[in-house]
Amino acid sequence: MNDQHHDGRSRHQVVGIFLGPLLAMSMILAGAPEGLSQTGWLTASMGVMMAVWWATEAVPIAVTALLPIVAFPLLGIATIQDTTAPYANKVIYLFLGGFIVAFAMQRWNLHRRIALTVLQHVGGNGRSLVGGFMLASAVISMWVMNTSTTMMLLPIAVSIIAVIHKTVGGMDDKNKEDFQYSLLLGVAYGATIGGMATLVGTAPNAMLAAFMQETYGTDIDFSSWMLVGLPLSAMMLPLAWVVLTRVIFKVDFKTSEEGKAALQQLKDDLGAMTVPEMRVAIVCVLMAMTWILRPLLIKFPGLSALDDSGIAMAGGIALFLIPSGDKNDPILLRWSYAERLPWSVLILFGGGLTLAGAVSRTGLAEWLGGSLQTIGTLPLAAIVIIAATMIIFLTELTSNIATTATFLPVVGAIAIESGFDPIVLTVPVTFAASCAFMLPVATPPNAIVFGSGMLTIPKMVRAGMMLNIVGVFLVSLVALYLAPKFL
Repeated sequence: MNDQHHDGRSRHQVVGIFLGPLLAMSMILAGAPEGLSQTGWLTASMGVMMAVWWATEAVPIAVTALLPIVAFPLLGIATIQDTTAPYANKVIYLFLGGFIVAFAMQRWNLHRRIALTVLQHVGGNGRSLVGGFMLASAVISMWVMNTSTTMMLLPIAVSIIAVIHKTVGGMDDKNKEDFQYSLLLGVAYGATIGGMATLVGTAPNAMLAAFMQETYGTDIDFSSWMLVGLPLSAMMLPLAWVVLTRVIFKVDFKTSEEGKAALQQLKDDLGAMTVPEMRVAIVCVLMAMTWILRPLLIKFPGLSALDDSGIAMAGGIALFLIPSGDKNDPILLRWSYAERLPWSVLILFGGGLTLAGAVSRTGLAEWLGGSLQTIGTLPLAAIVIIAATMIIFLTELTSNIATTATFLPVVGAIAIESGFDPIVLTVPVTFAASCAFMLPVATPPNAIVFGSGMLTIPKMVRAGMMLNIVGVFLVSLVALYLAPKFL
């Protein structure tokens, strides 16, 4: 039977299109439950509709995120001004600047140079090769969106697999497959794990920063985030490497001279570092340093208003102004490159924040927190582990940023109602949304490496299941001990 509908939508998308409004309408007709205002209940009905559309991807995710602009003013949930304001939240501009810098790195091949330099220094056996790819993927993903990082590294990984299969003697089919699977998954997992280390690494991180600012007036800056995210990435990366190369897949061979030569060849093809590359690298380093040193810099006269988003945009604007030093293309970045920006991610932010704002404003968050009080009676560690486990396995099937947008207001309300700092529950939800490793749809990096056609879902599920469990443990640990201290 064909699962495809006549208009190109799959069956679950068609179901989602009708189910979302149907549920919302049923809720409105049923009337608000006791203790909740009518506007709070209308917000809940819209939240359910958006969650169904996000979960089924009935329409593109960004389109669902635009729904509040139409529905909220008409239903009297919020004015058009209040509804649209979060679509211009400052964190969106932090991301926008990050995207622009990533494009400049791609334009001048700086990302390839970073990756190949790491790989050249990782030693001469299969395990260290996988480790090198994971490290390169994680380091780049700290500064570039994890999606872009995976796109950059996948072609290099595929060419290395081909060289290894061809040149290493004494490998049977099982050895070849094990290396292939662990390397491809290593690229995806490295990007996901590295992305958690910084605010610009992956969308849920920035989502949390914007949510905490909008809802509780708590500012999370770049450097504070790194004090929590970097230790998590640093613990998780070696564990993921051990799981991939020793537990799930057995990778154990010496790289041939041809393998080393192929890496060297890829590096040689790049030639010496060009002037444009150098200039992009300087902009990247200056941005990163300014982000990290911002708490010190704002103490200087005239710099008190320095903000992470402003730094990102300054870096982005600079790339359009600085001459490249290349005769054929005299400017570091042209707008034609920036036109490829993933606007859908930026719109999704706005929609998620608007929904979260309405949930807080209309008393829905409070009511939800009260309704779920029973959870709040459990020990804090148990609540954190339950939240992390639920989100990790839920986000296997839904978009990680849509999951974050849906659940942040709910867990924030539970925390307030139970007398906890909201950060203790919002942090594990955010990190857990990035820790789904089992299915291709779970995160963009998983989808990209699966799209190579060189992986099977059962293999992904085996490796991912174990890493999901590791993720629950580490995320809970960081949320309980590091997050309250630094955020």
